[in-house]
Amino acid sequence: MMEKWLPSNISGSLPRDKYPEKMLDLLEEMWTRPSAGFSAFSKSFMPSVEVVEKDDEILVKAEIPGLDPQDIELSVENNNLILRGEKKREKKDEQENYVHMECSYGAFNRVIPLRAEVDREKVSAGYKNGVLSVSLPKARESRSKKIPIES
Repeated sequence: MMEKWLPSNISGSLPRDKYPEKMLDLLEEMWTRPSAGFSAFSKSFMPSVEVVEKDDEILVKAEIPGLDPQDIELSVENNNLILRGEKKREKKDEQENYVHMECSYGAFNRVIPLRAEVDREKVSAGYKNGVLSVSLPKARESRSKKIPIES
């Protein structure tokens, strides 16, 4: 029944008995790494992020290996942290024959919604070992305040 969804064996494609195994591998990869499923087709780059909200600040870490800090653009707009840049290939050799390629390249534009208003004047960022760390202090009116309950 699935044969109608599989590409035909015309033009030297893989034998049909290899498709189910390959399809299951692709589905497994898409399930365990959702962004990897898209990059397998487009080979574009999208940094992984980690966002932690504390009482007085929001901390964002983004994995951006292989870039120089001056190639990264960072801004805060409309309660969003916007991360832009481009991961470029250092050498483009048309004669190279890749056996396996998982590295992805390309321009990226990542918008990270912030759950609180931040003090834009006090935002700071650092870049070390391929990880961009951004500290976004919350504005005074956005900070949480514990309210005691009287009994």
